Amino acid sequence: MNYEKALSFYKNDKTLQLLRAEHFPLLVAFFHLAFKQQDRISYLQSELQSLLGDYIYALQQQGINDYGKSAVDYLQKWAEQGYLRRYYERADEPVYELSPATENALKWLEDLNKQQFIGTHSRLIQFFHLLQQIVNTTSGPYERIQQLQEERNKIDQEIEQIRQGNFSKPSSTQVKENYFLAEETARRLLSDFRQVEENFRELDTQTRQTIIKSSLAKADLLDNVFQQQDYLWNTDQGKSFKAFWEFLMSEQMQEELEQLLEKINSIPAIVEIKNEQTVNRIKTNLVDAGDKVNRSNDGLIEQLRKFVEQKNLSESRHILQSIEQIESLLLEHKETIDQQEVWMETNGLFKPSLTMDRPLFNPPVKVAFENTAIEDGLAEADTDILFEQFYVDIDLLRNNVRSLLRHRSQIALSELLNHYKPTKGVAEILGYMQIATNEGKHIVNRDQLEYLTIENTSSGKKYRMETPVIIFSR
Repeated sequence: MNYEKALSFYKNDKTLQLLRAEHFPLLVAFFHLAFKQQDRISYLQSELQSLLGDYIYALQQQGINDYGKSAVDYLQKWAEQGYLRRYYERADEPVYELSPATENALKWLEDLNKQQFIGTHSRLIQFFHLLQQIVNTTSGPYERIQQLQEERNKIDQEIEQIRQGNFSKPSSTQVKENYFLAEETARRLLSDFRQVEENFRELDTQTRQTIIKSSLAKADLLDNVFQQQDYLWNTDQGKSFKAFWEFLMSEQMQEELEQLLEKINSIPAIVEIKNEQTVNRIKTNLVDAGDKVNRSNDGLIEQLRKFVEQKNLSESRHILQSIEQIESLLLEHKETIDQQEVWMETNGLFKPSLTMDRPLFNPPVKVAFENTAIEDGLAEADTDILFEQFYVDIDLLRNNVRSLLRHRSQIALSELLNHYKPTKGVAEILGYMQIATNEGKHIVNRDQLEYLTIENTSSGKKYRMETPVIIFSR
């Protein structure tokens, strides 16, 4: 860090600008209340505007009259200054979320506001375990076998000690240390996702600028954009995010995490010190944050699709214009053109499709019915099947999803079918898929597949259906 770089940070860095902002106390206090204490990632403008209005009113009741503008004016100003990100998602109403710079500022202020209790022992243990993991995973096969044997001997010795009655639980201080460390890690993990999403948005912005300014051919431009995208996914950050998302989407991992959270909430030492729901909501928040990163990447793909369609349309127009120019040139020089001169040659046999080669139109034959009396007949076919049609009630399926999400934050489609057995076959499965696709809060992971078992209740036969991994969220 030299003087020039420090000066550039001081002038241009959004985090430092926030720390010098005119409304710094209001900014920090309100952002921490709205996003951190409420464990929210984003707000609609009406929600955040109402919350800010109530907060400013509460300050005025305390005698603080420094903020006379309306809540929406403050929100728009903060978005223009880069402290909030303002964008449109599905509705016409804008959505607000914290920018990466604001996340960094809040993170730094939390570190500055040190806790009365700082767990040094748990941090040292974590540091030691990380070094052990690095050494163990980078060692050779024989060294790794030796390490695993040593770990097995330690486990066997511990089991033997427990059987002999020598079992000691960790102290409440150690439990509190570890929980504070887990809580801090969860907060930092959610904050880091802002920067990952920002990187994908920057790639999307660069792609749009490249499309507007570039004069390259369609294939060359797409190749350039895909190289940038591959580079982003192949960086350490991109590889880490892909591994994180695959791990998070694992049904086994989600079940294990829910079991761990249930056990954590039953420990008296943790119940005594627990003030926030950051750890309890970590899975839901991580899925939402990861899904926003994936949607940023989907926006890039959508932009490329629009570019290809526009390019094809412009090329078609260019071809029509070229044909019109050729026709006008022929008419302009029709007196000087040699009719016998060869202007174009084709390889192979040319088979023209002429209009006059098509057959003439034949009117359809009208059927004439005799004027005779019509008698009632008896049907020989079985018509009962016409009255056995069934109807898939989407509202009933949606109620099934809601009833299971009352006590859980998420549930997979496969687990939902274990509680509510499908009675109408594949059509009912497609109904659940329609709900997951139309409602934005649910997750459809098309990169991972799972097999669902469907039983025909009348015949007793079972069928397997391959579907994407679908997770319904509260």
